[in-house]
Amino acid sequence: MTEELRICFESQLSILKSILKEKFDGRLERIRIVAASSCSTGGAICDLGKNPDYFFAEMTMLARSLVEKVTNFCYLILCDDEELKNFERYPYYRMFHNFERQKTAGELAVGLKFTGKNVLRKHPKVVEALSRFSDTNPRMKWSSKNIDQKVSLIHERSKIRVEFFLMNTLTIYSNASEALHGSLYGCTFHLGVFEAGMDFKNPDAVREKVYKETALLFAQLGSMIAETLKLISSIHQINERLKSIEDIEQKTLKLMKGVFDNTTSV
Repeated sequence: MTEELRICFESQLSILKSILKEKFDGRLERIRIVAASSCSTGGAICDLGKNPDYFFAEMTMLARSLVEKVTNFCYLILCDDEELKNFERYPYYRMFHNFERQKTAGELAVGLKFTGKNVLRKHPKVVEALSRFSDTNPRMKWSSKNIDQKVSLIHERSKIRVEFFLMNTLTIYSNASEALHGSLYGCTFHLGVFEAGMDFKNPDAVREKVYKETALLFAQLGSMIAETLKLISSIHQINERLKSIEDIEQKTLKLMKGVFDNTTSV
């Protein structure tokens, strides 16, 4: 069932990819790259998901990135114009500050400095970006809203179900952060080492846990993509593909019920 859910997720990504081949107007065209990047991240998760025994932690780290990208994409469809302009000008702010960087560890310091910073400062888009952000502080973010606040705005301004967005931040974020930073928990959370009642020395029990959580991950991420496609459909005609999205959703729900009803068949 895990493999079937992986295919369902892959199918939802394929629908998004097919839509990205079309001509967009307005905002969709301006933020197309975010959806395209989401497809790349989702594709990587699908590939790693062929062997979750080895790569579940890596899948979780990428899943956090996917949740961020998809949330940003939906948020940018609905946010105010000034926020969209912040998103578009932020790369120029980052590029400016990348010209000169330094890292220290105790008395040791390593720095990077490139020529051309003063020339770049005169570029009109860089001038605007620095006025929006800062020419002295290199650590600003493009939006003052955190991911939960972005989801709240999506909920307020659209009819899509944001429960999947919230569920993904709830179940993925913390574990992904621990895995990314290489803590003991982050290196072992998917094995159930610190879970009460989990026999992590039993290979069959560990494999069942990993495959069950992999199935859940595919279902959750797929549901988020499905809601994103529905949001796109509110401003861009996607025709018969809406029916395909609904069919995949129904299949996903049926498969997930099977996973939890019969954990030995994951």
